[in-house]
Amino acid sequence: MAGTVAQMVDGDKMEIIRDNVMERYHSVENKVSNEEMGSPEYAEYEAQFKDLMEDHEYLAMRDHLRKIQDVSEVDCVYAGFVIPEERRFVYIVDAAHDDIITPGCFDLVEESCYPYLNDLSSGFPAFITDTEEYGWVATSCMPIYNSKGEMVCFAAVDLSMDDILGKVRNFLYSLAAVLIGLTAVICILAIMYVRMKIVKPINMLSEAAEQYGQKPFNDAHSEFSALKISTGDEIEVLLRSMVQMENDIDSYISSLTQTRAQLSSARQQADDMQELAHMDALTGIRNKLAYDKETAKLDNAIAEGLSDFGIAMIDLNFLKSINDTYGHECGDKSIKKLSKIVCEIFMHSPVFRIGGDEFVVILRNHDYKHIKELNEEFNRTIEEFADDDTLYPWEKISAALGYALFDEATDQFADDVFKRADQNMYKRKKEMKANRR
Repeated sequence: MAGTVAQMVDGDKMEIIRDNVMERYHSVENKVSNEEMGSPEYAEYEAQFKDLMEDHEYLAMRDHLRKIQDVSEVDCVYAGFVIPEERRFVYIVDAAHDDIITPGCFDLVEESCYPYLNDLSSGFPAFITDTEEYGWVATSCMPIYNSKGEMVCFAAVDLSMDDILGKVRNFLYSLAAVLIGLTAVICILAIMYVRMKIVKPINMLSEAAEQYGQKPFNDAHSEFSALKISTGDEIEVLLRSMVQMENDIDSYISSLTQTRAQLSSARQQADDMQELAHMDALTGIRNKLAYDKETAKLDNAIAEGLSDFGIAMIDLNFLKSINDTYGHECGDKSIKKLSKIVCEIFMHSPVFRIGGDEFVVILRNHDYKHIKELNEEFNRTIEEFADDDTLYPWEKISAALGYALFDEATDQFADDVFKRADQNMYKRKKEMKANRR
């Protein structure tokens, strides 16, 4: 779960927040850990970081983490920075709705995690703690990286062990009830079969049992309740038992139906998380993880004879200059504008953002057959933006597109096509620079 959260966080934005928090942390002389929460010293220390929680970047990241937390139904999602030499975990952003940990406050690293302090690239394996501050929880931490591949901090997730054990107990109780019900049905049906040939009323029970088995499983049953047998002996007792069984099974069926609905809801939540994990947070299109899965499918299809596909590589020009001159917010606007242009032109193909300013299109069907026309349309659109003096500098999108089609004579994998598309994109970029586009 922590790995999924780390994939869904914009590492560049998290890096900005981390730098603000850690600059303040290092400037404070007397540091007080969360173990002293509630003390006057802790309150004085915490107050020195409160203003950071009003920062726009902090609030946006906190709200993003809260959405992930609420969809995942976990206790808490948060981000923190580990200082190995001090064995401290400094909170950067806490998504909790209540009892929020202020950025800059810190916990001591769990002793079981000490062996991993020398190499933080793999994060911390899941560990369980039982403390007065946080209760009995299972925690996992995975690193968050920026667009340069540098580790920024950790994404952490807390799960309540009480909730986990409660769900396990409820499942075992439901399973036991089902097994008891099935055992009762088998025993009663066996008794009915043995008694069927002894006396006439048994034939009525046998017929009712047959009707019971023919009725749809989810329907309420009344076959035994409708029988009128007043023999005053064990047969009547048996009938009453059958009626009770009928009522119990109806109750069990109702319970199973509710359980199935809950499982369906859980599967839907899992599907939602899967979709979020494959979505680029800035543009809303598919991300690098989704692209890797798609190329793996392409490799399997190539092995089975697929040949009619191509790859287009698009790279945004001058992003660093826009970020440095006008700010990252304007740079983000340029990225989102280019994403919209690519999606509108290649509307029949999946579009992926695989890097800060890099987009990939997997060409199939219509777009594969008309790639030359679409390439011209893309270049024409870019030129129109460049010549439009009514636009802000960051709205004058400049981007280079290069594409390649699968060649079974030279290509063994989708990555071979990607590399040729990337080379063609760089050729186009050089042409644009020569023409000052």
